[in-house]
Amino acid sequence: MSERPLTADDFGTFFRDIHGVEPFPWQQRLATQVLTAGKWPEVIDLPTGTGKTAVVDIAVFALAIRPDIFPRRIVFVIDRRIVVDQVCERAHRIRQRIKEGGTDTLNQVREELQKLSDADEPLGVAALRGGIPMDNHWSREPSQPWVLVSTVDQFGSRLLFRGYGVTRTMRPIYAGLAGNDCLVILDEVHLSTPFAETLSQVHMFEPDMLPRRFTIVEMSATPNNPTAPRFQLDPKSDLEDCEELRRRVSARKEAELVSVPNHNAIPKRVVRLVKSMTRTKGRSRDVSGFEGVSSVGVVVNRVRVARETYQALKEEGYSAYLLTGRMRSLDKIDALEDVLKHVDPTLGPDTDAKPGEITVIVATQAIEVGADFNFDAMITECAAIDSLQQRFGRLDRRGRYYHRMRQPARAWIIGPKSVVSAKKPDPVYGESAKVTWKELKGRAKDGRIDIGSRSLAEFPEEAKAPTASAPLVMRTHMDAWVQTSPEPVAQPLLEWFLHGMEQRASPDVSIVWRHDRSAETLRLVPPRQVEFLQVPIGAAKSWLAEGREGQEVDIVDVATGEAEESGPPSGSRFDDVHCFRWERRLKKGERIPVAAIRPGDIIIVDPDDGGIGGRTWDPSSDEPVDDLGDYAQLVYGRRATLRLDKRLESLLPPTPGEEVEADEPASERIYTWLERIRAGLTDRSDSEAYPPGFAGLVNKIGTNPVIATVGLGADNPETKPYYVLLQRQQTSYGSPPHREAPPRIDETLFDGSDESQSMIGTAATLRSHLDGVSDGAGCFAKRLGLPPKIVSDLRLAGRLHDIGKVDRRFQDKLVGGDPIALELLSEPLAKSVRGTRQTRRYTPGRYRPGGSRYPRGTRHEIASLALLESHSTVLESAHDKDLVLHLIATHHGHARPLPPIEEDKEPQRLEYDFEGRILQVNSNFADSSLAQEMSDRFWRLVRRYGYYGLAWIETILRLADFRQSAAEDQQNAERPRR
Repeated sequence: MSERPLTADDFGTFFRDIHGVEPFPWQQRLATQVLTAGKWPEVIDLPTGTGKTAVVDIAVFALAIRPDIFPRRIVFVIDRRIVVDQVCERAHRIRQRIKEGGTDTLNQVREELQKLSDADEPLGVAALRGGIPMDNHWSREPSQPWVLVSTVDQFGSRLLFRGYGVTRTMRPIYAGLAGNDCLVILDEVHLSTPFAETLSQVHMFEPDMLPRRFTIVEMSATPNNPTAPRFQLDPKSDLEDCEELRRRVSARKEAELVSVPNHNAIPKRVVRLVKSMTRTKGRSRDVSGFEGVSSVGVVVNRVRVARETYQALKEEGYSAYLLTGRMRSLDKIDALEDVLKHVDPTLGPDTDAKPGEITVIVATQAIEVGADFNFDAMITECAAIDSLQQRFGRLDRRGRYYHRMRQPARAWIIGPKSVVSAKKPDPVYGESAKVTWKELKGRAKDGRIDIGSRSLAEFPEEAKAPTASAPLVMRTHMDAWVQTSPEPVAQPLLEWFLHGMEQRASPDVSIVWRHDRSAETLRLVPPRQVEFLQVPIGAAKSWLAEGREGQEVDIVDVATGEAEESGPPSGSRFDDVHCFRWERRLKKGERIPVAAIRPGDIIIVDPDDGGIGGRTWDPSSDEPVDDLGDYAQLVYGRRATLRLDKRLESLLPPTPGEEVEADEPASERIYTWLERIRAGLTDRSDSEAYPPGFAGLVNKIGTNPVIATVGLGADNPETKPYYVLLQRQQTSYGSPPHREAPPRIDETLFDGSDESQSMIGTAATLRSHLDGVSDGAGCFAKRLGLPPKIVSDLRLAGRLHDIGKVDRRFQDKLVGGDPIALELLSEPLAKSVRGTRQTRRYTPGRYRPGGSRYPRGTRHEIASLALLESHSTVLESAHDKDLVLHLIATHHGHARPLPPIEEDKEPQRLEYDFEGRILQVNSNFADSSLAQEMSDRFWRLVRRYGYYGLAWIETILRLADFRQSAAEDQQNAERPRR
């Protein structure tokens, strides 16, 4: 390995080692500029198709060279229902090549990144978006480099202390990570203007106390700050010396305007245009010059129109695919696998398509951002000019068609008169579609319009899509959000700051298709986001109340559009029809009137009711829908399940579910069935007849599943009993679960609660745990470059944070209520002994033989704080006594700003020896001034360190605590049993 330090000149080698090609000149130039200046440009303005996602490569490389100034977390934010996430794929490729090494440059980058943390991976990659299981490993190591690809909702909600899907006590950790040490890259910022405005304001109140390394980069031709310096292509240095980039930028594209009466006429016109491109025995009668066209993109503005266009093309025998934002994630994955082989821009000019064959991809606005598709020709409905620019960026994306055929790639812009000539604003694009159409007509020459790289740049502002604005972020807003425990009753509406006050789109509900809605089955096979289909609440109500006979509510795939052109149904039928709502937090379901559906609800329906066609939302379809419940568990990765219900009756060998009370044990019959079905899967030619993911489920279940019987004694006596097979979980001891051995705790499941971290069966002593947390917090803080005084205070807080566990009742809980084991303890414990199970906390007044249990509502961290304040000199070494006390009080996410203090009806005398100083206190704090002092202290520290600075320091201590608990759990797992 070369001992020479890496420099900006090595970026080209780094890029080539990862991707096998040289970087474009602008990519090398940006890497040099970033490393030379020690900062990123505020705006990156580059044409579509020029390789903008290479900013991720540059960010990783810059971090390896200068971790002292460049952020650990690289967050790529995209605001749209993403069809395919090439950014995440690229990040995974970067991570894998760095991990593998094999060249001097990659080995050196890996070594530099590994110096930043003790993590197994030099670089982590995670996706944060709705519809997939959340990868939360990025929140466990504050100093590890990560690439995160996120939606506005997922990153923005975490930044504003209200993380979607995040427990209340964990919100400060995610806010601390999101608000510090982050390079936030906002892609196509004009699509997320409200969040860009919020993002630029939330840090204005932060004092200059910590090296926070927080940077925002906007990638757009229309940035939030139009006066900010821009990084742009240099016509001489970037284009003249790079044939590939020059070909992409200079590729000619032309469009024609096509007028139709209304949206209903679009499908037939699209079919006519596609027919004109198909080469038959003679030349096309309508349009000529389409040699070499193998893929056509069709983009329309409404889901219904997309679906009907797709159906019309299929009826004509064309190879067509449908992509919208109204698809279940699992269906979308399958659809993309089919589509990418036809529109992947990384493929060369030669494809598998036969001469004359055309593949048509019909889509909504969902492909405008994040979809690296390449079409040889395009048909698009007229929209705002910035939307058209995005769509045309998918036309001949690499310039290969123009280079190969020596003729411009062709497009057609369809303008429904009901929109472009209407007196009323369009519900989707307002007046911008009309202004765009008028401007396009004025620019047409000989019926053609230039739609090349920069040709559509100079359009009136009125031609751009209407954008919402976020409210001005004020200190009162931040004061409300920073209060996470408890939350204030009145607080700012988060959606306004993420998507704007003028957002007109109807809120969504999620629909799940399941054959069984019993409480038993939903507990064993809970609904997962990957099987949800999200539709506007009005569209869902219309379908549920009126079925296929009702009037369909038009929906779109943009947040700024009006989701409903006609109102939801009303009347007695609407009020009388019931549906089944699943309460995710309560983990139970209930029948409710359709009128009672609320935004964000999860509605479970019968697959035989239809509702999906062509893998997308179709309220007119009566085709049975696949039940993806088991497949979703497999993808989610927690535990595989397999329901042996009516779906499988015609597919299985002699099934064990016929006679629940047969003489032969159910387990034996199921094991026989599993053997037969595995053999059948290898030979069966019609495996598609099985439910989605069936083969993977059978293999994941294994040969010794847990068997649960569903339907015996159910509320519905007509329910036919059947079995649910569950993957058997392994424990810390490598054996099936049993009462004496609790399952091993996965550190990614820590929720910050006292119960989950204390009851892990490690029998760790209190002093060893405190020392470990102290060392870990100091190590984290030092690596992150925090000031030495804060590093010292973090170490001190780590040494004292759990001393409240000396309460004899807490120790009793850690030994499982065994009085003998309690008496034999030579020193207090921090973690429970082996075999101890979590127990309900004691309610005062209820008799328990052998003594009292730890009272309900009591928090050991409050006891730790009280013990410290009982001795005047114990914190004399602290540089900021307030900070140390606050860190101890909040190390489980409570007391921000008010602590949960309950009256202790059976108070104990707590005592702890700290370096020869005896700390003593009574355990009843209900009448003390602790709560007021803690609240006052919290607000003093917020003003001193900032909203994100204080959360950052808390995060470091809490993650050190998590890590120490995980290490103790691992040591326990490796310790042989006696």
